[in-house]
Amino acid sequence: MTADLLNRSLVGVSRSLANREVSAAEVVAAVLEQIERTDETVGAFSSVQAGAALARANELDEGPVVGPLHGVPIALKDLIFTTGVATEANCDALAGFVPDHNATVVDRLAGAGAIIIGKTNTHELAFGVSCPVSHNPWNPDRMTGGSSGGSAAAVSARQVFGALGTDTGGSVRIPANYCGITGIKTTRGAVPRAGIHLISWTYDTVGPMARTAEDCLALLEVMAGHAADDPYSAKQPLLPAAEVDGLTLGVPPEAWLHNAGTVEAVGATLHTAVETLAAIVGQVRAVTPPSGKDHAQHGSAIVFAESAALTATLRAEANDRFGDEVRGILSAGAEVSGVDLATAQDVRQQLQQDWQMLFDEQGVDLIIAPVNPNQVLPHGLTELGGLPLIPATTQFTFPVNGAGLPAIALPGGFDADGLPIGFQLIGRPFSERTLAAVGAAFQTATGHHLQVPAVASS
Repeated sequence: MTADLLNRSLVGVSRSLANREVSAAEVVAAVLEQIERTDETVGAFSSVQAGAALARANELDEGPVVGPLHGVPIALKDLIFTTGVATEANCDALAGFVPDHNATVVDRLAGAGAIIIGKTNTHELAFGVSCPVSHNPWNPDRMTGGSSGGSAAAVSARQVFGALGTDTGGSVRIPANYCGITGIKTTRGAVPRAGIHLISWTYDTVGPMARTAEDCLALLEVMAGHAADDPYSAKQPLLPAAEVDGLTLGVPPEAWLHNAGTVEAVGATLHTAVETLAAIVGQVRAVTPPSGKDHAQHGSAIVFAESAALTATLRAEANDRFGDEVRGILSAGAEVSGVDLATAQDVRQQLQQDWQMLFDEQGVDLIIAPVNPNQVLPHGLTELGGLPLIPATTQFTFPVNGAGLPAIALPGGFDADGLPIGFQLIGRPFSERTLAAVGAAFQTATGHHLQVPAVASS
């Protein structure tokens, strides 16, 4: 019963809970048992609120069904505020920080009936792509990706049915890709971020992580929508899903992949995915996406400068408690000049315009691309090919953030070592429902997302 229950999709277990085929208390007990059994290996959680979760489950079991996520256990990246629970972002400078209010997205999840199980590990202050505290459920000697690595590991290891991550330059998609799950990087402003430790006002996005595209959409439908408490929250709602068989998929040329150092296994997975998607969408067309090369430097300048501003008080009080990497990034951000920042903003605006022109002038609705040019990397790695991990792994993800676009990361297969390989589909602003629909169709045609890592089932 427990294994069957834990392997259900979020939508599947939600349906069972709504029909009273299983109780919220049973589901929470199964999840807590799985965390107890597996997290010594995986290291997904920074804290688990077992007592509160069980109390909430009992409360829900005694009353009516309250919403579409009634009784579903969810995990939160440890940047997302929950009242009375430490939210420390794996950062010593934030040690002991306990918020007195929930993040807007937490209130929305709770209002829909979700049960918060705990906080998941992240790279310090979300400044990284490796999440060194967590280990990949498919092979603990490999990294989860980051910075939402704990959330991805928790979903992959069947410790929860869904989790939230944040994505500044790839931090939902990279760990989803490494851990063999699905994740949506949302359109800039589509999901409110009030009550979240931010590193960038204009790049950070909140996104759902789960096993399937349908599951991610179920979470997103609850979280998305304008909120007055986030000044960057967009008033534009998510667009209705388009008919999948009427869409045109843009496929980049080999040279575009090669220029980013894409390894053979990733390229092969992309080609196989295109073959499957060609039978799902209406058309497939060759396109050349904008180069993100100029944006890499200038986008980093924006993120670093905004991070320095966001942490100014904390740096003044506890700068020596940041790790060397983060302290260096924040110091560099504080030194970005007004002229350099203005130039960077202009480069980002041009990138955004170039992507919009690609959709409009080349007549495509979504574009396929790798998530990472490289495959799942060894745990503890700090550089690749002489480059720090961030620039070495975000060539295909960071420009999407700069352009403010949504993207869905989907499992696409496994390499010779049995490690997941995925890809992303990039869409027009606020087209998350369409991306999820294509993702769901792809997952109906394939079974990659159904595979279970050994640590979760042994």
